[in-house]
Amino acid sequence: MSLTQYALVPPPATLLPPAFEAFYTLHYLPYLTYAQAHLPPNTATTVVKQVFGALITNWNSVVSAPNPTAKAWDQLSREVREQAPLLPIPADCVLHYDILMLAALGYTPTASADITGRDPIKIRYLSRTSTPRPTG
Repeated sequence: MSLTQYALVPPPATLLPPAFEAFYTLHYLPYLTYAQAHLPPNTATTVVKQVFGALITNWNSVVSAPNPTAKAWDQLSREVREQAPLLPIPADCVLHYDILMLAALGYTPTASADITGRDPIKIRYLSRTSTPRPTG
């Protein structure tokens, strides 16, 4: 066999941990949807790919965190905020803003809890307090 023949052999495929593949499958679309609400489509796609790249690079650290899903969401949310200003939505904190945005994008409080890794009771509370109530 010549050296040229060796160059034609494709490198072995990288095997990702099954837990990461499952996490990616569950979270890619909501992450991209959130990012696209703030960024141009190409930039949003790049940011989401970078976040998932960072997650897989540090996967052992992510899964050993007390709440891996929250850690991943916080990274995405932070990256989006660094790329674009927040939209004019009244919120008390970053998570409150994120829950409002997810609701505006059509996610229920239960889905938002799954996406952000937060307690569903907290998310329902933030959802109820996130829209001004009429007075009087």
